[in-house]
Amino acid sequence: MAQQLASLPSSPITSSVPKNSQFKGGKTNWVVTIIFVIALIFFFGPWVAAAVFGFTRPGDGFTFEPLLSAFENPRAMSAVIDTLLLALATTLMMLVLLVPTIVFLNLTSLKLARIAELLSVLPLVIPAVALVSGVSEFYQVVAPSFLVSKWSLVPLYVVVALPLCYRAIDAGVKALDLKTMFAASSSLGATSMQTLFNVVLPNLRVSMLSASLLSIAMTLGEFAIASLLLHYTFPVFIVEVSRGNPRGIAALSFITILITWALMASISAIAKFDSSRKEN
Repeated sequence: MAQQLASLPSSPITSSVPKNSQFKGGKTNWVVTIIFVIALIFFFGPWVAAAVFGFTRPGDGFTFEPLLSAFENPRAMSAVIDTLLLALATTLMMLVLLVPTIVFLNLTSLKLARIAELLSVLPLVIPAVALVSGVSEFYQVVAPSFLVSKWSLVPLYVVVALPLCYRAIDAGVKALDLKTMFAASSSLGATSMQTLFNVVLPNLRVSMLSASLLSIAMTLGEFAIASLLLHYTFPVFIVEVSRGNPRGIAALSFITILITWALMASISAIAKFDSSRKEN
């Protein structure tokens, strides 16, 4: 037996992985890297260009003068303040409407909850012109004087923010065992409202904060609806001033993007912090 084994021709042990598969893997990594770099250029390019163009002047170098001159417009501060107030009102209205509704639907009927989730994406496919036209007709019949108020923008902003905010809150609600929470609270004598405020809402704080930041970011950047209803908000101010001061508006756009980035980063950081705290 040993002589038979010794007589067998020896052959080198080769890997079962084909050589060309390693080449393909390396080639795939290069393709992914190239795509990633191109995406970074397209993403950061306009942002960096806005910063360079907005904070420099030929012959002067770095300067804040274009940005400061943009705020020489007498309506600039009122546009900023009104937009911040609208962002706050939109966020509050969105939370008051969505949180109880989503909790109720997930608690009573998962089928209705799924239907509501599908319907929440409709604002993404409705043009701003169609939305404003329909709401304007409604306001003229129900409350004509309300149409000229800046607060008439709040319901429209809620509709526009609905798709993203609905999903942010719905994801948090689906992570909770609502029936167990309400049953346990009821056995201790708590009412449904007490359970909602004392048990459910504290567990939705990250989802609610995420939805709030998304709502604020949307309000800061929404132009079409305010322009069509002839309201002077921050985005409308940017478009108006850009005709005479393109460098100042480039600087403002850079700052707006920076604020939006900060809001998005806050969502991620808060979610990670809350997740790590729950694990500990």
